[in-house]
Amino acid sequence: MPATIKNSFMKKFQSIFIGVLFAVASTQAFAETFEVKSPDGKISAFVEDGSQVKFSIKADGKTLLENCAIGMDTDKGFFGRNARVVAHQTESHKGEIKTVYGIRKSVKDEYNQLSLDFKDFKILVRVYNEAAAYRFVSKVGGELVVNDELLELSSLKDSDKTVAHVVQAVKTSFERPWTRQSVADLKKSHSASLPFFFEKDGLKVAVVESAWLDYPGLRIAYPKDAKSPRAIFSKTPKKLGFGYRGSVGGSEYDGLYIVKENENYIAKTSGHRAFPWRGFIVARNDIDFADNDTVYKLGEPSKIEDTSWIVYGSTVWDWWVDWNIENVDFPVGFNLETCKYYVDFAAAHNIPIVTLDAGWHVGRSPDAKSRYNATEEFLNGKPAVDIPAVVKYAESKGVKVIIWVYSKVMYDQPERALDLFKSWGVAGLKIDFTDRDDQWAINHFENINRLAAERKMVIDWHGCPSMPGMSRTYPNAINFEGVCGAEFNKFKMSSRFLTPSHNVDLVFTRMLNGPMDYTPGGMRNRTNSTYNASRELPEVRGTRAHMMAQYILYYAPLQMLSDMPTEYLKHPEILKFLAETPTSWDETKAVEGKMGEYVVVARRKGDVWYLGGMCDWGGKTVDIDLSKILPKGTYDAELFIDGVNSDKIATDYKRVVRKLKSTDILQVKMKKGGGFALRLVPESLFGL
Repeated sequence: MPATIKNSFMKKFQSIFIGVLFAVASTQAFAETFEVKSPDGKISAFVEDGSQVKFSIKADGKTLLENCAIGMDTDKGFFGRNARVVAHQTESHKGEIKTVYGIRKSVKDEYNQLSLDFKDFKILVRVYNEAAAYRFVSKVGGELVVNDELLELSSLKDSDKTVAHVVQAVKTSFERPWTRQSVADLKKSHSASLPFFFEKDGLKVAVVESAWLDYPGLRIAYPKDAKSPRAIFSKTPKKLGFGYRGSVGGSEYDGLYIVKENENYIAKTSGHRAFPWRGFIVARNDIDFADNDTVYKLGEPSKIEDTSWIVYGSTVWDWWVDWNIENVDFPVGFNLETCKYYVDFAAAHNIPIVTLDAGWHVGRSPDAKSRYNATEEFLNGKPAVDIPAVVKYAESKGVKVIIWVYSKVMYDQPERALDLFKSWGVAGLKIDFTDRDDQWAINHFENINRLAAERKMVIDWHGCPSMPGMSRTYPNAINFEGVCGAEFNKFKMSSRFLTPSHNVDLVFTRMLNGPMDYTPGGMRNRTNSTYNASRELPEVRGTRAHMMAQYILYYAPLQMLSDMPTEYLKHPEILKFLAETPTSWDETKAVEGKMGEYVVVARRKGDVWYLGGMCDWGGKTVDIDLSKILPKGTYDAELFIDGVNSDKIATDYKRVVRKLKSTDILQVKMKKGGGFALRLVPESLFGL
């Protein structure tokens, strides 16, 4: 290269290089920090623009998150790098959200919100008295490819304590126990699904998301080459195929669609949209997590205008006990006689719904195994169990029917399936085995919810993420599994997770995301030393009163009575209590508790109050000040508590009927793995 040309090139290069440095330096030098506070002024969220947009949170003067990088890597540019705020405004909101069903009749919705306007996107920051959240809003129009999303929890130290729902792969049923570990322990796992809890300066924070539509789920991971934990997302599928049971190369597919090939991005979506909220719930005490509406409030408003037809309530369920029933004069199994028996049982005890699980389409005999997962076997109109006849019989008794179906079927021919099942008269579907949280899976959930709503059908999702916020957007999606629930008592290896401590954890952890289909109701209660896993007649760890408390503590609009009808008939006072316990509430008050150790929660329906409590194997005595819960007056109380010998014989319980005043201090002793269930009816009601 001639010297004159070389010198000219170098000068031009230096000029460009200096210009870039100046631009970057200028962006950083003129970076601004924007703050928005909660209505009570105790929580502050901060966003700093500049070379890298950063997010911070303070609560009670303590820094919980500091300078955490956030952004979105898209084909239209990186939202959050070299970004200057061109306009901003703050607004306050004070209102309430009327629920279709929930842990309260209406949700107080009060927050301050900061809107930061950048060139191609906005960031909305919303702060409640108990949480802070942000979301990106793109303004580019057309189609947008999101390569990745950035959220670095850079202020977390390896030694910080966490409570995490750890999963070991992209494909997961989201049914793992909650693990107490350090931040550094995340490096040993694939990821943790939300909520994800960490401790800072005496406070606890739960990372959550909501308004989760047309986008993959956020998980927290700690790659070994990273400096801190960060968000990760499943890539968008490019090709789906079948999963297989047994060894690689097996010939029996299990009915799941699994991802065979991925795109190199996490979402392809509209360029003019709001993305999911990234929320951070702040708790001064563990019990704050047991009564929190943040995820619901951040959810998108209902897309169903008329919700009057939505069916929910308690339900009897056949699968957990392998269709076993005692003292009947017909062969037990998944057959027409068994189904009618369940309907008769439900009708006799004012249980509004019967849920019929897997096998109605081809039966459960060995010779049906090869046809079990085929979509056409669900849709050929020739079910092995005559579901239309069951539905007609149930209708004559005032009972609704919900039936189980593979998620794969609803992928393949959703409208044909829904039209067929609607023609049979079923109230809804229990859809199982999606086991993914990529964009396609989330769109599948929304599509089925929408199509089902058009046909006035409800959905109980299983084999799925817990889908935070979805029950507000599509209230016909009345239940989500996404929990290590009672079904695992059937299987020896996984039943070890289902301890009383785990059961307590769920009230603080999984239930932050909304409805939880744990499927309680096991009547073969056992101590830790006497428990044995059984597929046909499952046992449960913890006392009888511990089990009963779950009907108050676990929020599920469709709440299962999972054991044999004949098992409940042996204890009519328990059956009556469970059948009458509401599955949707007008008011909730978290009373006291500690993660993994014990919990007490009060809920109200109309004028009637229910209190439930559970504890771990350590036992716990609680003194409950009823004046902090009840309106003034005298109440007729029905109390189920652990029996004198429940430490040894977990089925031992005691029913106590007495008068209680709102000024009383009620002391309840929960034995090892124990609990209690209490109903309080105002004395004045009996004078009406």
